Amino acid sequence: MDVFFAYLLIASASPLFLWKEHIKLAIFQIPVIVAMWIMFTLYISNDYGMAGHLMFGGLFALNVILAHVTVFYVFVIPFFKHLKNSRRLV
Repeated sequence: MDVFFAYLLIASASPLFLWKEHIKLAIFQIPVIVAMWIMFTLYISNDYGMAGHLMFGGLFALNVILAHVTVFYVFVIPFFKHLKNSRRLV
């Protein structure tokens, strides 16, 4: 659970870094992060059974997928565009 909490803190800060250049990605991640905080608070306060654990895991998986799509969109696509443009100059 402590690893999830550390991930939750990092995920909560990610829209702040994306806000200026990729506002749509940042807005898309905010509801998932809020839902993860709510699930985390519920997890700490009481045991919410099998359905809660499935929702908790699903939200975590959804946020991991969103994070990977964001990394691909922010870093990988511009890298390949830069690589393609540098080949044209040579």
